[in-house]
Amino acid sequence: MEFISESKINEIRNSADIVDIISSYNIPLKVQGKNYFCLCPFHDDHTPSMSISRDRQIYKCFVCNKGGNVFNFVSDYESISFPEAVKRVADKVGIPLDYTPVKVENTKFKEDYEIMDYSAKIFQNNLNSKDGVKAKEYLGTRNITDEIIKTFQIGYSLNDNKYLYNALRKKDYSLTKLDDLGLINKNGLEGYDRFTNRIMIPITNLDGKVVGFTGRIFNGEDAAKYINTKETEIYKKGNILFNYYNAKSYIREEKEVILVEGNMDAIRMYSSGIKNVLALMGTNITKEQISILKKLHVPIILMLDNDNAGEMATLNIGDELLKSNVKPKVVRLSGAKDPDEYIVKMGVDKFRDVIKHSINFLDYKMDYLKNNHNLNNTDELVTYVKQVLEMIKDEDNITKEITIQKLANDYGLDLEFLKKEITLSKEEKEEVPKPRPPKRDKYSICANTILYYLMSDSKYLKIFNKRLGYLKNKEERYLVEEIEYYIKCHGKINLADFISYAENDDKIRDMVNNISGIIFDSELKEEVFLEYIEALNNILNKESTNKIKEKIKETQDINEQIDNINKQIKMMKKRIEAKKEV
Repeated sequence: MEFISESKINEIRNSADIVDIISSYNIPLKVQGKNYFCLCPFHDDHTPSMSISRDRQIYKCFVCNKGGNVFNFVSDYESISFPEAVKRVADKVGIPLDYTPVKVENTKFKEDYEIMDYSAKIFQNNLNSKDGVKAKEYLGTRNITDEIIKTFQIGYSLNDNKYLYNALRKKDYSLTKLDDLGLINKNGLEGYDRFTNRIMIPITNLDGKVVGFTGRIFNGEDAAKYINTKETEIYKKGNILFNYYNAKSYIREEKEVILVEGNMDAIRMYSSGIKNVLALMGTNITKEQISILKKLHVPIILMLDNDNAGEMATLNIGDELLKSNVKPKVVRLSGAKDPDEYIVKMGVDKFRDVIKHSINFLDYKMDYLKNNHNLNNTDELVTYVKQVLEMIKDEDNITKEITIQKLANDYGLDLEFLKKEITLSKEEKEEVPKPRPPKRDKYSICANTILYYLMSDSKYLKIFNKRLGYLKNKEERYLVEEIEYYIKCHGKINLADFISYAENDDKIRDMVNNISGIIFDSELKEEVFLEYIEALNNILNKESTNKIKEKIKETQDINEQIDNINKQIKMMKKRIEAKKEV
């Protein structure tokens, strides 16, 4: 990993309470005995299966096996590297850390990124030239300031269909490459700019690199309002959420993300101080985009355009999110076609108020279904009730109870009958088994428990070396050597710090994670440790005795075979002698 000294890592970890850090991500914790429990954010958890120990400063999920110290949690939760997690924790506890992550460049597409970045700079220069005056005036009428222009790298493509082409060709970029990147349209041995006389909005990937552009008209031209870069090797629309790079830190601060359709909606909201916004750049959502959203671990508010397409997109996207165990909220704007127009017409304060009154997706969908049925008609009422029951069949019991109570009250239906219908639906659902840690044999249980003690307190190493001093597996012996080295360097050891140390070594990192939760709820007691030492000695002695017995048996079997062979030889000799006498 990028270098941060071990002493600094330990200083930061010792200053951070893992319970406080996990709570800072808006994860509800419940005290049970000495530990805290929560729904694990790393798998589809319905009963709290993650335990956090304040005493040991570690966490462990006993279903998906995620575990470690505070840095491992932040790294997994925010999908960042271990060093970046150290930096994030340092910031949270107020410890200065001069660290900038080093990004590993993908050299395969290095030229592609260079071309896109250079093109973005050309467009920005155009906007600030005399030819870009009208474009900049237009942006001004939309309250897009110089600061926002700089943040989003907004530019302008000149009304000249050879300008960008000529500039890029002077840099010796190939015609084929420029065509492949969607910047020019190739015509034989010549090329023409794809974007002309448009406001240029760069599209960046999750790392902030320019991978494409959206070109928007601004003079009321009789042309398509938007032109987007075609999909390329570096630009896959379904893998990107517009404004992600700018917004991710604000999303964590606000603890929610607002999902809109268009780039300009996101820019308008960002410029109005609502910076926790991402744009789909359309009305569909992909599995890859859902994965990106889930890794943010915050509630999602759908705020799509106020038209039929936006309404259907809200329903479809909401359903897709539910399938991925994400329960979104919904805001449907009225009096304006999209967030951009709403803010202009109604103002930022009114817009913020609308966000505060978002409703959960199930309520939204019920209202939609209700408005699309004539509920005075028996057949349509039956259809509506069936749709609602189908919609909530996978929900928690409280949601089911509240929903069917509403149905019963609103339409005079029998509550017990509805409960029976929803129960039947639940029983018909095939339960997906949760992953469970593999079962361990007696040797593994003893060895892993002993290793846990060795990683937790240096005093146990002396007892181990005196009473046992040996583990049979090569990986276990390697881990003991690392523990001995760690204690030699530091004079002491605790599990949370050793977990950070293990991050540098792939061989032991997974072993430490697997071992770290085995006696999570138990106190470390010397007499217990001695019992495991004795038990493991017995196991090893028994295995050794069995091996000796097997060797003895093998020797006996060989001797018996030799005796049989000798007897056969004697019999053959007698037969030969008998024949000679005849």
